[in-house]
Amino acid sequence: MSPYNTRLFKNSVEMGHKDDPHPTDERPTWKLIAQALELDIIVGRLHFREHLIEDEVMKRFNASRYAVRRAFDEMQQQGLVVRSENRGVRIRGFTAKEVSDIIGVREILETAAARQIQMPVSSLIIEKLCSIQKQHDEAGKKGDYYRLFTLNNEFHRTLYSACGNEELAKAIANYSMQVQPIRMRFVHDEVRRQQTAEEHWAMIKAVQNQDNEALVQICEKHLSVTKVLFLRQPNGALSITGDAMKER
Repeated sequence: MSPYNTRLFKNSVEMGHKDDPHPTDERPTWKLIAQALELDIIVGRLHFREHLIEDEVMKRFNASRYAVRRAFDEMQQQGLVVRSENRGVRIRGFTAKEVSDIIGVREILETAAARQIQMPVSSLIIEKLCSIQKQHDEAGKKGDYYRLFTLNNEFHRTLYSACGNEELAKAIANYSMQVQPIRMRFVHDEVRRQQTAEEHWAMIKAVQNQDNEALVQICEKHLSVTKVLFLRQPNGALSITGDAMKER
């Protein structure tokens, strides 16, 4: 079992969950199972359109059928899996149009949040952003891809929390999660990792300079580069084309 799964399950007894019908059951709760499966998708242990077999997941996590089904429900709500009447649950695949549409929504949401950030931003938030990005840089040097993923999410959550609109921040997080399985396919690209770090530091500088429009432009660039990587292989060939990634 991977280290992050071990940590999740070690804490499951202490955390519990109000929706679990068996509060004394020491097996993983649905939320912990969902988190573990989400991370498996993100780091490439589970692949696009791969089926999730209920009994196998129950066995892997020593979990109840209820917990597994509830985990699948959670993942479906986040757009990570799809259900079909006769074929069960499988990891979501993407068409090129779907990827473009999702990134388009992210551009609208994230630039809106960048514009709404009230300047000057709290020194505590700026210090936190700097701390996160220093850790992100270190994880990149070490090739710690799981750590990169978690720190990247934490950076953007912290940044957009400053917009003061909790619902907008939640929407950004939701759409970001939907494309994380694709984004992590490029985390091995050293050039893109360096670009991401530079863009993050530029965002911090814009916040320090109290410049909303500069921040908006950097966020737009951040997403536009990501969109190109989503849709193209390093040699320029489309990696997600038309029907190639459709749910089958």
